[in-house]
Parts: sequence; structure tokens; C-alpha cells
Amino acid sequence: MSEGPLRDYSQVWSIGYTLVAYVLVFTAVGYGLDRWLHTTPWLMVAGVFVGAGLGFLYLVRLLFSTSIDSKAESKGERDDRSDGPGGHSKRQ
Repeated sequence: MSEGPLRDYSQVWSIGYTLVAYVLVFTAVGYGLDRWLHTTPWLMVAGVFVGAGLGFLYLVRLLFSTSIDSKAESKGERDDRSDGPGGHSKRQ
């Protein structure tokens, strides 16, 4: 197998795990605050929504940055990482 599809699969799994992690962390924080403040279940429910919202925000930002990077590559534009040693361009 080539490295391209494996890298794509790892990015997809990373996005999924990150989204779930946001929801779980904020749900746990809400649950802890509910127990401390005796407001069951409102802060836990709010934590679910905040976690889901932040997870989707992360997903959208990641997709837009990936989209911009792929457009730049398709146009043949180079960024600083493709320059030669010392940051100097390979083109003359």
C-alpha cells in the first residue's frame, strides 16, 4: 500500500477521535460542576453541546486549512517548507 491512503485514513481517525474527545471532556467537566454546584443535569448537558460545538469548529477549521493547502499545491505554488537549505528558494 502507498503512504497516501494510509495518511488519509490516519487523518480521518484523528478527526473522529478529536471530536469525541471534545464531547467527553466537556461532558465530564459539566458533570463535575453539576455535582459540585448541585445543578444536575444542566451543566452536563451544556458540556455536551459546548464540546460538540468546539469539536465541529475544529473540524471546519481543519477542512478549510486542508482545502486551502490543496488549492495552493494544485496551482503549483510553494510555501516556505519547500525552499532549499537556509530558507533560500531553489529557483533563480
